[in-house]
Amino acid sequence: MKLLLTLGTLAALSAPAHADRRSFTYTYEYVTMGEGETAVELYNTQSLTSFDDGSPRAYQLQVELEHGITNHLDIALYHVFSQVSAADPLLAAPLTFDEIKLRARYRFGERGELPIDPLLYVELKKEFAESVYEAEVKGVASRDFGALTAVVNAVAEVAFGPDAESELEAGWAAGLTYEASPTWRIGFETYGGFELEEIGDAAASIGPAVSWAASRQAWIGATAGFGLTDTANDLDARVILGLEL
Repeated sequence: MKLLLTLGTLAALSAPAHADRRSFTYTYEYVTMGEGETAVELYNTQSLTSFDDGSPRAYQLQVELEHGITNHLDIALYHVFSQVSAADPLLAAPLTFDEIKLRARYRFGERGELPIDPLLYVELKKEFAESVYEAEVKGVASRDFGALTAVVNAVAEVAFGPDAESELEAGWAAGLTYEASPTWRIGFETYGGFELEEIGDAAASIGPAVSWAASRQAWIGATAGFGLTDTANDLDARVILGLEL
């Protein structure tokens, strides 16, 4: 009996998390919450505009509550806070509520049924104290190669509202991750965006991504994104903590 209990405990500890575990922090994968499951995700992002001394440092906190409607459809609500530290008082800003977001994801079929696993992501944003709204659509394509998973996101976003400049933006995110063990995934991702009228000014970043499943109910993902273009931040360091309720 003791042996069986020990084996059961070890199996539970080594099993992958049931929550919406992320291998990346910018690239979305082919996964949704299970029907009736609920989770909280905390996004912590620190960005350096430049590695030069005195360059502004930005911080963003996103609090996400997500719930599975069906095994293929889930919804989530985000509250986003931001802060900027800078020597120039005109650039500095205290921690404030920035925006609220509502998103839905839908998986088409089960993993591996099709040559490419497709997922649709739709999001609506509202800036705080401003009549500015944004609609964003992501097309997610994923493919497993044994323990290796490749994912590509195509992104389109438009702002609207009385105070908004209605400009269409496009972007991407893509990653490659390897499941080294049931608890560890290691890889890299790239992400960026641009206005359609200024494609030459695209902001692009790339960096390593790692994910650790602390238990069946908790996981941590982290990415260090380094800017590839002049319009991108020199560094984006993001950590996401996921907790299944």
